[in-house]
Amino acid sequence: MKENNFDIVIVGNGLTAQIMCLVADHCNMSFINIQGKQKHSKRKKDSRALALTSSTINMLTALGLEFNYQKVTKMIVFEGGVSDIKIKSKVIFDAEDLEENIAFIVEHSLIEEAIRGNLSLINKNIIKEDVVQVINGSTFSRVILSSQEAVRAKIIIFTERLDTTLQEFLQVKYNTFNYGQTAITATLEHSKKHQGHAYQFFLNNGPLALLPMEKKKEENYTSLVWTEKTENIDKILSAKGELERRLNEMCSNYLGDIKIFSEPKNFPLIKTKCKLIFFDRNILTGEAARSMHPLAGQAWNQSLRDLAYIADGLIESRKLGLDIISCPSITAFQKKRKIESDAFVDGVGFINDIFIANSSVAKGVRRNLMKAANGNFFLKKLILNEASGGALDKPSLLMEKPAGSKII
Repeated sequence: MKENNFDIVIVGNGLTAQIMCLVADHCNMSFINIQGKQKHSKRKKDSRALALTSSTINMLTALGLEFNYQKVTKMIVFEGGVSDIKIKSKVIFDAEDLEENIAFIVEHSLIEEAIRGNLSLINKNIIKEDVVQVINGSTFSRVILSSQEAVRAKIIIFTERLDTTLQEFLQVKYNTFNYGQTAITATLEHSKKHQGHAYQFFLNNGPLALLPMEKKKEENYTSLVWTEKTENIDKILSAKGELERRLNEMCSNYLGDIKIFSEPKNFPLIKTKCKLIFFDRNILTGEAARSMHPLAGQAWNQSLRDLAYIADGLIESRKLGLDIISCPSITAFQKKRKIESDAFVDGVGFINDIFIANSSVAKGVRRNLMKAANGNFFLKKLILNEASGGALDKPSLLMEKPAGSKII
């Protein structure tokens, strides 16, 4: 059996796995990326958009990535506010007043292109095989592939949810909750200028978000994330032009005449939390550790926060001459990130539950929360700071510094 030795094995084929490859290279660690056997046929350009925090932009810049984005100048959150539904409460985050960046809206495909450009020199470190077994040892782990080849590494970083075979083999358990909702995503072309304004409407069946995108060829574009009860999705998407008709009915006051620019996609919403995110020599990050409701647009930001913590640990191991898994930063990862991410996932889920509930208690809670947030300058800044990597301490990369900069 052929066997190779590395500092890190990175398992996954998405953006998080690719960024972890850049992190490993940034930290001068040897690595291999196991992407799985799925077909790597030429994919259509992904027109979705991601809402990135200022800390995420800092991290990607520190890793050498450059891409165009649209700054959000104002984020307006409404309860109601579409069609003829009365605005019952609202919160306005104004970047100028708060002297804080609210978010940066970036096309998924632009990030992919930037990553490909930076990975082009190290893309030989890829294996297109499935992981079938992991054998953890005292000083390294062995990863057995579907080809029966094996690789050895000091740590294994999973970036995508483990399949049932690996869950059983590694005794990984997920807690899951089905929201009974499905998200529709699409890119919209519209007649009104968005002026960098993002909107979030809390409706009876789930939130609807409009995220401003960079202007192209004098045309205006916005990214849609609309959450609805799963039972209503077929009716919205099955008839040609129905989604476009509904969006014009609901959102024309904000965007003018609306056309669907990209084919809509939809996916069911399920909350997932892994009971352990660091055990033996295995670290679960991103979708391997959690999935959350999209109403806050924070899923990928949370994934990169994981990687920023790991990056500090990698440099710490080199500076202190310690085994990676023995470093204080890595051993603290299990507790600190577990608490942070679980609180974030549950908090976002709680907000969704409060806004779709019809009880008088829920109505009172959400309107008091909105009123308190809208009238409190410091609370707004705290919310933005926490969403952007932590109100207090942040890993080095999230501050646009080389990994491990804080380590003496």
